Amino acid sequence: MICVLVTQMFNFSRILSDLQAAIARRAARDRTLTVLLLAVWGRIARMRARLERLVALWRAGVSPMAPVPRVPRASRAGQLTTMPDYPTAPDWLLRTLGYEAVACGLQLRHLLTEAECEAFLAEVPQAGRVLRPLLRMLSGDPLPEVVRAVKRVAPVPAPAAEMGSVVVSPVARFLDA
Repeated sequence: MICVLVTQMFNFSRILSDLQAAIARRAARDRTLTVLLLAVWGRIARMRARLERLVALWRAGVSPMAPVPRVPRASRAGQLTTMPDYPTAPDWLLRTLGYEAVACGLQLRHLLTEAECEAFLAEVPQAGRVLRPLLRMLSGDPLPEVVRAVKRVAPVPAPAAEMGSVVVSPVARFLDA
């Protein structure tokens, strides 16, 4: 089983590094897209590093910690304070890179169908959060069930009939007298 897990981590890394290589080739050919593709290349590098870390923790039997809320830093003059504005249309990276991105997207979707990967994603939902934007960049198809975000159900308020004895307004205290 350990061999399979090592292969799974290697596959995530391999697929994302191949995608980064395709982005680098396209950025070298088309100078008008260089700035955007360089930002996307860095984003995919961070995705790959995070997935590698999550798989390593999962393989070691350690549950990844929930992110700790951070205090925003005070902005400094001359420093970029907003995130880069990535295109939001589905499969935009696929249309930009062509057949090379198709191969990476299909390999990634195939990897998500393997039993070990499904178990990994079920136990480590943070990995789904990393993969969702990447899958949207690479395909216009609906997201696989294994990486879809779980919708949180809002608590249903008690019906008004059950709250008949509850005083709602401050005027009611004057009516008791």
